[in-house]
Amino acid sequence: MATLYVVEQGALVAKKGERLLVRKDGKILRDVPLVHVERVVLLGNVHLTTPALVSLLEKGVDVALLSSRGTFRGKIQPPWAKDARLRQQQYAAYQEPERRLDLARRFVVGKLRNMIALWKRQRKCRELGTAVGELQRLARKAGEAGDLAKLRGYEGTAGAIHFRAFRMSLARDLGFRRRAHRPPTDPVNALLSLGYTLLHNEFYALTTMVGLDPYLGFYHEVKHGHPALASDLMEEWRPVVVDFLVLGLINRGELRSAHFRKPRNGIRLTHEGFEIFLKAYERRLTAKVMHPRARERLTYRQCLEAQVRHLAAYLRGKGAAYEPFHWR
Repeated sequence: MATLYVVEQGALVAKKGERLLVRKDGKILRDVPLVHVERVVLLGNVHLTTPALVSLLEKGVDVALLSSRGTFRGKIQPPWAKDARLRQQQYAAYQEPERRLDLARRFVVGKLRNMIALWKRQRKCRELGTAVGELQRLARKAGEAGDLAKLRGYEGTAGAIHFRAFRMSLARDLGFRRRAHRPPTDPVNALLSLGYTLLHNEFYALTTMVGLDPYLGFYHEVKHGHPALASDLMEEWRPVVVDFLVLGLINRGELRSAHFRKPRNGIRLTHEGFEIFLKAYERRLTAKVMHPRARERLTYRQCLEAQVRHLAAYLRGKGAAYEPFHWR
């Protein structure tokens, strides 16, 4: 088990020996060896004992706190990697406009190329072929963008095309018309938002583990409280991990309208729906794929880490220019 997700409201996560126990109403819901836990995600009203927290931090395991809807609330994590020089090099790269723009272009082009790869896999009608052609044109423009404003414009246009193709590819009409996330207006948007939150959490943890500052990005603007670098790094992975996953779960009928409920604001998964989604998300990240630079089969989660380390090596001046992961 790489990640321990706890979604049972009112549950308690406690330590017993070298194991983590998830209890509720006097019953043990899960009993997991600490050595098998790489990260913990608590959703909603879930409690964590101090001994359990101390043991997790000593083992380098971070704890993410999400709302019961899957909205990121905060994080408890071990100390940053003790590599101040790497962060100095990151800050220096940010201060060089051409270098910053080059990295930003690479993140966006990587995202668009992986959108194209997704729709080539899903191509079932002429409209998807049209979307591929439009995305290819925008990827070329993004690779030559002369400033960040133009680059963001190309990415925004590509996003609109991408989600139109997404809507056309859905086998079931669950009310999805466009991307909307604050709050999600339909089941598809709810799943996309949850998936992106989990993926962003992966990159937040990886950037701090490697020694980078997750709050100073190259493409996303620096804003108080926003881990911009984690957002930069996840861009190329949105189509590969989350969009592919959500499309499959809906089209195979694994998640249906019965797995969602509608409170006054937005929409949220039922407990069963959360379980289905989280298990599928973990299966996706633990599936193996050929990594183009490593030239070996790695899990998708290992690929995420490889990309973060690739960026760190580039910033240190010990590696080639950053190349996004190209999904084939």
